[in-house]
Amino acid sequence: MSKLPGQRVAILIDGQNIYLSAKARGAKPDYNKIMNAVNGREIVRAIIYNILLDGVDQSKFVYAMESMGYEVRSKRPRTLPDGSFKADWDMQIAIDAIALADKVDVMVILTGDTDFVPLVHALKSKGVKVEVMSFRETTGKELIEAADVYIEITDDMLIHENRPCASSYK
Repeated sequence: MSKLPGQRVAILIDGQNIYLSAKARGAKPDYNKIMNAVNGREIVRAIIYNILLDGVDQSKFVYAMESMGYEVRSKRPRTLPDGSFKADWDMQIAIDAIALADKVDVMVILTGDTDFVPLVHALKSKGVKVEVMSFRETTGKELIEAADVYIEITDDMLIHENRPCASSYK
C-alpha cells in the first residue's frame, strides 16, 4: 500500500505493549519519530493509552506526548488475584478505532497484541487501510498477516538509555 499525501490517518498506541517491548531492548519509544513515520499524511488523531502506576510521576511524559500532538488517555490498572495487573485498554482502543473509521483512510495501530486481529478485520471491512507498527519479536504472526501494512519498530525509532536525543523524556 502506498503512503499518499492527503490520506487521513489516526494513530492509536497500546502504550504498555510498546513501552515494555522497547524496555526489553533497553530503550524507550521515540514517539516523535513514530509520528513522523506517517510520512506527510494528515494526522486526524493520535492517541496513546497509558497506565498510571502508583509512585511514578508521569507528568514529563504526558507533557512531552501532548507537546508532540498526542492525546494521552490514562487510567489505573486493576490488580489481579495473582498480583499482576491489567489495564484493560484493548476494548477502549477498539471502540475508538471503530468510532474513527469513517473519519480516516488509514488506521495506524501500535501493538503486538493478537487480541487486535478482529479489530483489524473490522476496520478493513469498513474500507480503512490498517498499518500495524510494532516490534517483530513481540508481535503475533496473525496480527502481522491481518494488517495491510506491517511496519517494524527499529532501533532508529527508539531512545536508547546510553544515547539521549532531543525528544527524550524521563
